[in-house]
Amino acid sequence: MRWPLRRQIMLPLLAVAIASLIAVGALNAWIAERQTSNRIEQQLRGVVIALSRSNFPLSDSVLRQMRSLSSAEFVLTDEAGAPLASSFDTAPVDLPRVSPARVTTDLKLGPPQTINRQLYFHATARLPARAMKEPARLLHVLFPVAEYRRTWREAFVPPLVVGIVTIAMVAVVARMIGGRLSRATARLETDVLRIAKGDFAPAQLPTTDDEIRDLSRAVNRTAEMLADYEQQVRRTEQMRTVSLLGAGLAHEMRNAATGCRMALDLHAEKCNAQNDDESLFVAKRQLRLMESQLQRFLRAGKPLDDSEKRSVSLPALIDDLLSLVRPSARHARVTLAWTPPDHDILVLADQEALGQVVLNLLINAVEAVQQNGDDVQRAIDVSLRKFDDAAAEFVVRDTGPGPKNSLESALFEPFVTSKAEGVGLGLAVAREVVEAHHGSIDWWRSDKTTSFRVVIPVIQKGAASV
Repeated sequence: MRWPLRRQIMLPLLAVAIASLIAVGALNAWIAERQTSNRIEQQLRGVVIALSRSNFPLSDSVLRQMRSLSSAEFVLTDEAGAPLASSFDTAPVDLPRVSPARVTTDLKLGPPQTINRQLYFHATARLPARAMKEPARLLHVLFPVAEYRRTWREAFVPPLVVGIVTIAMVAVVARMIGGRLSRATARLETDVLRIAKGDFAPAQLPTTDDEIRDLSRAVNRTAEMLADYEQQVRRTEQMRTVSLLGAGLAHEMRNAATGCRMALDLHAEKCNAQNDDESLFVAKRQLRLMESQLQRFLRAGKPLDDSEKRSVSLPALIDDLLSLVRPSARHARVTLAWTPPDHDILVLADQEALGQVVLNLLINAVEAVQQNGDDVQRAIDVSLRKFDDAAAEFVVRDTGPGPKNSLESALFEPFVTSKAEGVGLGLAVAREVVEAHHGSIDWWRSDKTTSFRVVIPVIQKGAASV
């Protein structure tokens, strides 16, 4: 059986409130009865004392005045019960026989008695004789039961009404709180189910800063983590798919390119070609560039092995790769500036994998500035410096138009590219390689230039090289 949160909050509170009201009501009724009885008896004792000490005769008019002051009826009789004076219009003749109080201060109301067809609490007091020959007299005090109950209700009912109103307010407040919590949990349930279906959009946070808001914030954080995890899984699967489907084709193409380069070397030896034959030099360089690009494709989705890392000179690596790119840069009328640092910078790296990162950034820069018209400068600036004692910073800056706005946030994701003939693997592989070397890669756009930066740890002085 479903037990809604609203009932879980409201019903226990109501049960406690009602039980408290019953207990407090019973106690208040007993206290009100005692207070009412004591107050009436104290008032009647005062009247009886005043009558017993009076020097004027106790006539009917005197007793009626006492009735207006105390709301009680008074009947004065002799020892035999014969009426002497009365506050009644018609004095009762059959008054109950009740032992009179020894002293006036012991006067207490007795049980209800029917007198003149009405219920009265009855008490009797003996009045002292004022003269030697005066007979003893009895003063019968009759307090109406209806007046007693009215006085008791005036003392008991107001707290009872306050208690009932309080219970009603508790029920309303509990219902409001339970309803708010129920609505909040229903929204959270909807958000969690939406996340379970793959919609990781953040949910709207409640306006009240409480535990529900903290829980909603935790749900949003979970959605963000799941979205990141989903992207990582998709990227991994995409890279693995590329590795499985393209490895065979890329391997065959690389072997063909290697065979072409070897054939050019044999042709150069057979024809006694000079070393400065630019056409053969450019052809061999382009074949080597093709081999490097195919090698980059083969590496997609494959983790790096730390055992393959060696001490690598970054300036020498960049110099060698720039020689592959310069012919393409000259053909595209691109100014390629590179000033090596005045000291060597060593890193512990997989030379082939790190070379693919550098080569990819250089080729991307050349292709980017080729989009400029003849009236726009085509320039690429390559810089390398010691970022701090623990890292080196390699930056490729070009004057191209930069990536499209729609691709800025996903530039390093697999298959994200603006090139009609591109597959979008270069920067994705570059990020994997750099992160495998415990470095970072980022980019920014400023002053009509696009900059890509790689930060990678360097070998500390005194550290043993592998």
